[in-house]
Amino acid sequence: MIYTMAVTLVLLVIVWALKERHDRELDAAEGRVLAQAELMAEWASGTFNSTDNTLSGLANLFALSIDGDIDQRFARAFESLVSQRQQSLPFLDALGIISHTGETLYTIGNPGFPGHDMEERAFIRRFLQDYDQSHSDSYWNPESGDHRMLYLRRMFDADGFFLGVAAARLDLFFLTHALQRLTLDPGESIAFIDGNLRLIARRPDLESLPMTQALGMQVDAPAVAELIAGDRSGAVTIRSPLAGDSRIFGIGRVEGMPIVAAVGFSVRSVLASWYQQVVILTFGWLLTAALGLLILLHYLRLSRTEAELQCSEQALRQINHSLQAELRIADMAFETHLGMFITDADGIIRKVNVTFERITGYSADEVLGENPRLLNSGRHDASFYREMWGSIHEKGSWQGEVWNRRKNGDTYPQWVTISAVKDVQGEVTHYVATISDLTHRKAAEQEAHRLAFFDPLTGLPNRRMLLDRLAEALEASRQSEQQSVLLFIDLDGFKHINDSLGHQLGDELLQLMARRIQAVSRDVDLVARLGGDEFVILAESLGETIDGTSQAAERLATKLLGKLTQPCWLGERRHLLSGSIGITLLGDGVGRAEECLQQAEMAMYQAKQAGRNTLRFFDPVMQAVAVRRAMIESDLRQAARRDELKLFYQIQVDGKSQVTGVEALLRWEHPEHGMIPPNDFIPVAEESYLIVSIGNWVLETACRQLARWASDPRTAELTMAINISPLQFQQPDFVASLSAVLETTGARPERLKLELTETLFMEEPEAVRETMRRVQAMGVCFSLDDFGTGYSSLSYLSCLPLDQLKIDQSFVRTLFQDVSNEMICATIISLGRNLGLEVIAEGVETQAHRDWLEAHGCHAYQGYLYSRPLPIHALTGLLESSTCAAGR
Repeated sequence: MIYTMAVTLVLLVIVWALKERHDRELDAAEGRVLAQAELMAEWASGTFNSTDNTLSGLANLFALSIDGDIDQRFARAFESLVSQRQQSLPFLDALGIISHTGETLYTIGNPGFPGHDMEERAFIRRFLQDYDQSHSDSYWNPESGDHRMLYLRRMFDADGFFLGVAAARLDLFFLTHALQRLTLDPGESIAFIDGNLRLIARRPDLESLPMTQALGMQVDAPAVAELIAGDRSGAVTIRSPLAGDSRIFGIGRVEGMPIVAAVGFSVRSVLASWYQQVVILTFGWLLTAALGLLILLHYLRLSRTEAELQCSEQALRQINHSLQAELRIADMAFETHLGMFITDADGIIRKVNVTFERITGYSADEVLGENPRLLNSGRHDASFYREMWGSIHEKGSWQGEVWNRRKNGDTYPQWVTISAVKDVQGEVTHYVATISDLTHRKAAEQEAHRLAFFDPLTGLPNRRMLLDRLAEALEASRQSEQQSVLLFIDLDGFKHINDSLGHQLGDELLQLMARRIQAVSRDVDLVARLGGDEFVILAESLGETIDGTSQAAERLATKLLGKLTQPCWLGERRHLLSGSIGITLLGDGVGRAEECLQQAEMAMYQAKQAGRNTLRFFDPVMQAVAVRRAMIESDLRQAARRDELKLFYQIQVDGKSQVTGVEALLRWEHPEHGMIPPNDFIPVAEESYLIVSIGNWVLETACRQLARWASDPRTAELTMAINISPLQFQQPDFVASLSAVLETTGARPERLKLELTETLFMEEPEAVRETMRRVQAMGVCFSLDDFGTGYSSLSYLSCLPLDQLKIDQSFVRTLFQDVSNEMICATIISLGRNLGLEVIAEGVETQAHRDWLEAHGCHAYQGYLYSRPLPIHALTGLLESSTCAAGR
C-alpha cells in the first residue's frame, strides 16, 4: 500500500513538472516567434517606407515646381528624379502622378500604369473618393502569375487641400527573393500574407506544391485572419494550412501596409527537448518503481516459502526483460537532434549523445569525467551562473541563452535547458541538460537587421538608419551649442554611364564613389546612400556658430567636389563624373528629419540648376515662395465654387475714340487678402492645370454677357475679347466645348474674339493652326496678344488665320523712354498693315501715346486713357454715357 502511494505520488509530481515545462516551452516559443515576426515585419516596413519616401519626394517636387503645364527644364528634373528613385527600388513596377479627378498626369515604367486592369482602377477611384480608404492594396493575377501591390499617397497643399495622389505599383515577388537569403532552423518557416489572406512569399517551399504555384493561394486560417484584422501583433498555435503540421505562428504587422509577416515554429521542434525530458523522467520513474518493487519482492521473498521464492524469481526475470527493453528505448530517445549530456550530482559528465559531440567538437572520451565548465566561453560573469544555479535549486530547472566555446576555440550561442533529477527522498541524483546551436538563427537575425538598416550594394547605412540618426542629431542640436549640417550629394552624369555601360559597371561606379565620399568625411560622420546615385553626409558638431559651421561645411563640400571629379577607371576605360551638393544646417527652424532632408535635396537641385559640379546652401526664401504658392493654389481651387472669381472689362476704342468692344479680364477677390494680383495667381493656375477649368468659366461667363448685350441696340455690335491659355487651347475637346458654350449662351460667334499668345505656336504649330481654322469656321475671330515679346516669327504669322495684332503694353507705356520701343511699335503697325491685320495697342495711358500711335497708322486703342478695367455694373454706366461705334 505504501509502495503504491509513493509510486503514484512520484508519478503525479513528474506529470505536474512535465506540464509546467510544456507550458513554459510553448510560452517561450511564442515570445521568440513573435519577436522574429516583428523583426521581419520591421524589415519589410523599412523596405516599403522607401517606397513611401520616394512617393513623398515625388509629390513634394511635383506640387512645388513641376505640376501642370511645366517647361522642359523642370520636366527633365522631374524625369531625372523619378528615374533615380526607380533605380534605387528595383521592386517598383511603375510610378505615376494622378490628379484629384482621376486623370493620369505623369507616369513612368509600365506603359499601362496606372489602372491597367479593373481591380486597380476601382481601387484608385475608391481612394480618390473616400479619405478613409486604405492607402495600399494588393491583387493577384492568376493568369500571368503576377502579384502586385498598388501603393498610393495623397498629395496636399500647405492648407490641406487634396491635390491628387502619387502612385507606385510594387512587384511583391521581391519578398520571395529576400527570404531565400535567410537561414532557417529545422521546423521554422517565414511567410508574408496580404490583407485578403493570400500568400505573397514563403520560405521554405512547400513539399506538395512548387512555390511558383503556391503564391497567391488563399490561406485558410481563421485564427490568423482574426489577428490580421486586429491592430496589434500576436501569436497563435494552429495546424498550418500550408504545411499541415501543428505550428506556433507569430504575426507581425507591416506598418502602414495590408501585409503581415508570419513566422512559424513547428510544435514538434519546439517541444523536442520536452519530449526528451518525458522519456528521461518516464524512464527514471519506471526505474525507481522497478527498484522499489525489487526491494518489496526481496522482503517478501525472505518471508515466503521456497515455492513463493521461485515465483518471485520468475517475476524478477520478467521485470529485467521489461527494464532492458525500456533502457533500449531510453537510449534511442537519447540520440536526438538536440545535444544532450547527463551529469551526476557533483556535476561530473557521465554521458553525452552524438549531437553533443557534433555541436561542441568534443568526443565522448574527451568530456566523460569532466566538468561542463570546460565549455565556458568566458563571456558570462559569476553572477550569471549564480542566478542560473539558483533557479535550478529553487525550481528544478533553468533555460536560457548561453555563449559557450567549441573545441576549436570558436564561441557560439546556445539555447540550454538544465533539469535536476531527484530520487524519492528529494535528493538530486543527476542533472540532464539539452543544448541547441543558435548560430544559424543569430546569423539570420543579423542578416535581417542588415537588410533593414544598410544598403546592400555599398554597405552604407540606408535612408531608414539616416532618418533615425538625423532625428537624434536634431534633438542633440537643440540641447547643445554645437552646430551640425546635412550634405545631400547627387552624382552628375551617372545615369548616362549606367544606361550605356550596364548596371554591373554602374554598381561598381557607385561603390567607388561611396568609398571616395567616406574617405573625405570624418570618422564620426554618418555617410548614407538613399538610393540610385544619391548620398548623404550627416556631419555633427562642426562648430559653435552658424558662420563657423557654414564655412566648415563649405570646406568639406569643396573637398568632396574635388574628390568626385577625379577620373574613374572601370576596367580599361576612363570616365569623368562630378557632383551637385545641397547643404542645410540642422536646428535652423527644422522640426523633423524628413523636413531637413527635403531642404538639403532642394538645395541640391539649386546646385544642379546652377550648372552642376557646385554646392548650394538651402535658402529659406525658396521655401517661403513654395509655401505661398501652395496656399494660393489651395485657395484658388475653391475660388470659383465660392464665387470669388470676377470678370472686369476694359473698353477698346477705334481711331475716333468710339467704343468698339471690351476685353474680359479675370480678377480674384479673396475673402481675407482682398484683390489678388493676376500676376500672382495666373501662373499658379497654369502650373497646377487649374487654368483649364477657370478658363472655361471665363469663356462661359463672358459669352453670357455678350448674349445679354445682343438684346440692346446700343451694345449689340460690341466685341468681347477673351484671353485663352495655351493649355486650355490645346485641350482635345476645346473646339467642341467652345461650340457648346456658344450654343448654350446664345452668344454671336462673330462678336467673340479669342486672344492667343505667341508661346502657343512654339510646340506643334500645325495642330494649333488646324484648331484655329476649325474655330474660325464658326465665325470667331483671333487676336495675337503680347506681340513682340516672344517668338515673333514671320514664318508662322503669315500662315495663321489671325484678324488682329495687339502691341504689348510694355512697349507702349515706355514709348518715349526708349528709342527701340518706338521702332518696335512702328514695325508692328507696318507689319499688320502689310498683312492686312488690324493693330490695337494696349497700355495707352496718355494723349501723347495715342497721338504718336495714330500718326504711325494704329487702328485701335486700349488703356487707362480711356478707362480702367471695370466691374459689369460700372461698365454699364460707362457705356450708357459713351458713344458706342457699334450702336451709332
